[in-house]
Amino acid sequence: MSGNDESLAQVFQKAEILFLDIQKSTLASNSDEYQSKVNQSIRGFELSSRMVRQLSLFSDNEFMEDISTKDLRILLTEYYLGELFLKRVTPDRLADLNSGKEHLDHFLLQCETHDILTPSDKKYLEQLTTNTPKDAATRRGEKIARFKREKEMRNQIEEFHKILGTTNSGYEGELSSELEDQYRDFVLLHLQYAIFQTMEQLVGIQQEIPMLQQMAERKAAEGSNDSRASNRTAHDARDGKVDSSTIWNATGPLMDPQGRPLRPFMITNKRAEMMKGVFRPGHSLPTMSIEEYLDQEMERGNFLSGGTEEPKKKEADDNDEEAINAETIKARNWDDFKDDNPKGWGNKGGRIG
Repeated sequence: MSGNDESLAQVFQKAEILFLDIQKSTLASNSDEYQSKVNQSIRGFELSSRMVRQLSLFSDNEFMEDISTKDLRILLTEYYLGELFLKRVTPDRLADLNSGKEHLDHFLLQCETHDILTPSDKKYLEQLTTNTPKDAATRRGEKIARFKREKEMRNQIEEFHKILGTTNSGYEGELSSELEDQYRDFVLLHLQYAIFQTMEQLVGIQQEIPMLQQMAERKAAEGSNDSRASNRTAHDARDGKVDSSTIWNATGPLMDPQGRPLRPFMITNKRAEMMKGVFRPGHSLPTMSIEEYLDQEMERGNFLSGGTEEPKKKEADDNDEEAINAETIKARNWDDFKDDNPKGWGNKGGRIG
């Protein structure tokens, strides 16, 4: 799409027709053909944007009423570029999102400068920038209202297409005064629809960019860890050693081509192990005998030795008069105690039987 012999209006219209074709396309968004159209349309609108700056087409002190209808539609350039960058499928999604956001922000700034934003658009934009908290019912009501507005604008655009006999925002040929007014309303409606879509896209971008940034940070951290691990593995390989963490975490082959173990394994007689599993009883077998258990408990001090026999009563020596007298006195005292305390005394107040 060369701009050497084409006017700004022609360059813009070719890129716009291609953009509208992409919007209606049934191709997969990651297919080569689809992405080729996206990039081609981007190049067309980027050329259109450069031509706008070279021609100084818009002035900051111009309002919407001061801009001609055919120039007014060129304001859609930045909107189309923002949409197209969001449709790109490249390894650097974050860069595409930032580019798309930059173009969409520029488009809104142009619309605000030229007094195209409606009061409701300004209020909604202020809510987006301040991130005003809302309850679920309010958010649901606003979402329903904006959905209805979007549907209404699409229907109006289709009606204008039928009236004007055009498939894009441009109109070639002579226009009567009546069609001129309708065409201007048609272009303004296109701008209003673009403003609406821009705000919706910015909401999605604000949610996606932080997630991509977190993913990039996590990937960078994992890459740093992988780099340290690979350096350590390479160092161990030079020293003829194998990293223990690699051995215990590996699930691949047992050995590397050099014969070094990659994970732990045990050499066993597989047939013998299988036989043990088949012929073993259903209950758990003891691992030691009762005698071994008692010996083990004895060593731990869990059994007391002795104390199972009654001590033998020490008999007094017949030649030991003091011992004999002590035994006699003890027996007399016991007899006196039994006389003073008959059997059952004290039970139920002395009542026996």
